[in-house]
Amino acid sequence: MRERLLIININPSGRTLDGCRAIARGFRAVAPEVEVVIRHWAGLTPAAVARLRPMGVVLGPNGTPFPAYPPTFDRFLGWVRGRRRPTLGICGGHQALALAHGGPVGPVFRVPAATTSYEGMPKVQGEQRVRLLGDPDPLLDGLEQEIVVAASHVDEVKEIPPGFRLLAIGDPCHIQVLRADRRPLWGVQFHPERPASGEAGARLLANFIAICRGA
Repeated sequence: MRERLLIININPSGRTLDGCRAIARGFRAVAPEVEVVIRHWAGLTPAAVARLRPMGVVLGPNGTPFPAYPPTFDRFLGWVRGRRRPTLGICGGHQALALAHGGPVGPVFRVPAATTSYEGMPKVQGEQRVRLLGDPDPLLDGLEQEIVVAASHVDEVKEIPPGFRLLAIGDPCHIQVLRADRRPLWGVQFHPERPASGEAGARLLANFIAICRGA
């Protein structure tokens, strides 16, 4: 059976696909033999995931503040909380992973939290320096201690969720990479799939594929 990677579109609308499509292109570039599929969270039941039999799951980015999501999103977060197989959250997906495990999310800068839209909010944008803390981890294998990556976000994870640990930091957004202590779950605040993340971003995506294959 062909290897398959599932990217979950966590935007409120299934029509918002640019971020997930960019992630899919990034994974296809480092692992062209892997089939990459995108599905929207609202129609993704546990049975549907079981039928897809993905080697791993990626939680994609979002462009809407979480307080604006429908109540049914809580059920999806419950599914994320129960994950035991390789899972990677990217940008908003990183924040959703933290939310699912009790980690608070809020603005990077000292402004009131967005409730309905990010319009007009101060944003972390462009190339950012991220420093690895030196904890050996398969997702970060082969990366330099300091990497330059692409960022684009208003919110951030404010505190490490219980049962997770911090692997990399930055400024002004402190929590850049986290992972679960006992499960293969990771979150990265930046965008490894974007060209500005260069070889470091491609290596991180390739490392996740290797993790999925070894699970």
